Amino acid sequence: MSTSTATARPFRLSNRRLATAVVLGGLALVAWVATADWMSGMGMGDRLTVGSFGFFVGLWVVMMSAMMFPSVWPSVSMYGLVARRRPPTGARTLVRSTSFVLGYLASWTIFGVAAFALLALARRAGLATLSDTAFARYVIAPVAIAAAAYQVVPFKQACLQHCRGPLSFFLDHWRDGTRGAFAMGARHGAYCVGCCWMLMVVLLAVGVMSITWMAIVSLAIAVEKLAPQRWSRFASGVLTAGLVALALVAIARPSWLPGLGGGGGMTEMEG
Repeated sequence: MSTSTATARPFRLSNRRLATAVVLGGLALVAWVATADWMSGMGMGDRLTVGSFGFFVGLWVVMMSAMMFPSVWPSVSMYGLVARRRPPTGARTLVRSTSFVLGYLASWTIFGVAAFALLALARRAGLATLSDTAFARYVIAPVAIAAAAYQVVPFKQACLQHCRGPLSFFLDHWRDGTRGAFAMGARHGAYCVGCCWMLMVVLLAVGVMSITWMAIVSLAIAVEKLAPQRWSRFASGVLTAGLVALALVAIARPSWLPGLGGGGGMTEMEG
């Protein structure tokens, strides 16, 4: 009896991890489709036009769901595993896991507000009037170089370790209950923002309304966070090299950048 239970437990846990990945992957797919539909249904404005505050923040939350859910599923799965092994707190694990995800999105929503302000300030500074070539050389290239430099900053590496090692995160920051799950999700999201915020600034620069650039940035984030531990430094190095290459292309061959010159470079839709 005990033997069968021992063999069944890993199988059930494996199924739960798979279910978490499937659910978050499905939600991410829905968010991708919704984002693409939202973008295709709106007219593209001038570069740096941010539209209304409500429109931008709403779209930002959907975008973050699309981009981040594939890479955050190990943390959500680990939360469910730890929660099931803790004393019952009244709320079902599914409810608490949902609260954790909502807290995670809350942190990215706060960053979205900052992104809205950054785009508005950039437009007020006159960056929207630059030609495509000048914009690539004097905005995209410096942002990409700054993002490459940020890759080796200790704070970035510390945040990345929290994202890559969710078990240690929960051991250090565990809180019971639904509110505790939301607080942990928000804290974990804050570490994720600390890890990825410069990549999001790159996305704002190259084309936040571009599905192509969204896919490139989300793939880079997923590879850096989900690569096996023995490949983690290599994955971060490849991302750093990619950012440097982006800067060089922006300086030498701006026309090679997807969307630049076609209305997609750092362009927002009218709300």
